Amino acid sequence: MNQPLLSVRDLSKRFPISGGPLGVRSMGSVKAVDGISFDLAAGETLALVGESGCGKSTTGRMLLRLIEPSAGRIDFDGTDLLGLGRSALRKRRRDLQIVFQDPYASLSPRQVVEDIIAEPLDVHGLCSSRGVRRDRVIELLRLVGLDAVHLRRHPFEFSGGQRQRIAIARALAPQPRLIVADEPVSALDVSIQSQVVNLMQDLQERFGIAYVFISHDLAVVRHIAHRIAVMYLGRLVEVAETDALFSAPHHPYTQALLSAAPVPDPERRRARIVLKGDVPSPANVPAGCHFHPRCPVARDVCHEAIPALRDLGHGHRAACHFAKPFPIEV
Repeated sequence: MNQPLLSVRDLSKRFPISGGPLGVRSMGSVKAVDGISFDLAAGETLALVGESGCGKSTTGRMLLRLIEPSAGRIDFDGTDLLGLGRSALRKRRRDLQIVFQDPYASLSPRQVVEDIIAEPLDVHGLCSSRGVRRDRVIELLRLVGLDAVHLRRHPFEFSGGQRQRIAIARALAPQPRLIVADEPVSALDVSIQSQVVNLMQDLQERFGIAYVFISHDLAVVRHIAHRIAVMYLGRLVEVAETDALFSAPHHPYTQALLSAAPVPDPERRRARIVLKGDVPSPANVPAGCHFHPRCPVARDVCHEAIPALRDLGHGHRAACHFAKPFPIEV
């Protein structure tokens, strides 16, 4: 098997909770991400999905060391990212870029488009002159469906979809091999979402970029992802190829998640799985399987033993003591 572009092992992140009269006393910690492992091949899209607060965005930011992990290992193209010093990491970040969720907040309102897109070029010293710099920015604008007339405009002069295209152009500027896309279309109108997703797919086919695509929108994920990793309360509960996951999810949480997805055809009906209770606090996670307080098939062992993310064949993995396929018409 070829070496994966990205290899993540036992990645965890705990955020401390402070309290007391002066707010300096340690009151425990929040397990935002709890020992996740996965691989990503070059040119592949892996989607991280799950409810709000499950650790998707924290995971994405740790991959780029925008947030420092509490434990674990991140190998990118054979290099241990967590072992790199500031200077070496700065050079490596040319290959690792991010597109944030909100294009209204991720672009500086004081900069014009030319300077926004050229910032990675300046940081990494990729242009020998102002003319080369401008030509590269114009090329990037055209790649994302914009034009040279937009060079001297400010972000407030663009729509949400156009702003996200600018953010994608900025991420493309240093010719990265991996882009973390953190809910890149959730802030956009539905009519614009498909355009941006199609653009990202076209760019992937053209340049062989790998994506870690973070989303809660199952329809978007089904369209763009090669594989899907489902997260619940900081852990991975199921990982599978997209078609396999949608046709026969094995984990009870994945089954409930897919059953809640809207059906575009009003004549079709799908059996709905309604989970009891609320998501536990990440500051006080249940023992054993995190999902057992809400799981419809939980037994005594689920209260005590943490289920391993075991291989069920054909690359399909699920962290459940009683995992079995559950066909869902999606």
